[in-house]
Amino acid sequence: MERVLRLDAIIAWRVLYLIGQGRAHPQLDCTAVLETYEWKALYGFLKKAPPPNGQPPSLGEALLLVARLGGFLARKSDGHPGPQVLWRGLSKLDNIAQAWLVFSSPETCG
Repeated sequence: MERVLRLDAIIAWRVLYLIGQGRAHPQLDCTAVLETYEWKALYGFLKKAPPPNGQPPSLGEALLLVARLGGFLARKSDGHPGPQVLWRGLSKLDNIAQAWLVFSSPETCG
C-alpha cells in the first residue's frame, strides 16, 4: 500500500506542477515539461497534422491539448483545466506516446 501511495504522490505532484507552470508561464516552450516524443505524439494525435515548422507548441497550448485528451471541452467560459482532467489526459498521453515510439521512424521521434 505504501508503494502505491508513493507512486500516486509522484503523479499528483507532476499534475499540480503542470497546472502551476501552465498558469504562470503559458508562453514557455512545452519541452520544459514534455519529452520530444510526447509533444509530437500529442500534437499529431489531436491535430492530425505535424506541428508547423517542427516547432513545439507553447506550454499553455500543450496543456490544453492534454486536457482535451482527458475530456476538457475548452470552451471560452470553461476557465483553466483542473487536476482530474489533466491526470486523465496524461494517462491517455502515455499510451499515445508509447504507440508513437513504436510506430514512428527514429527521425520523427526527435
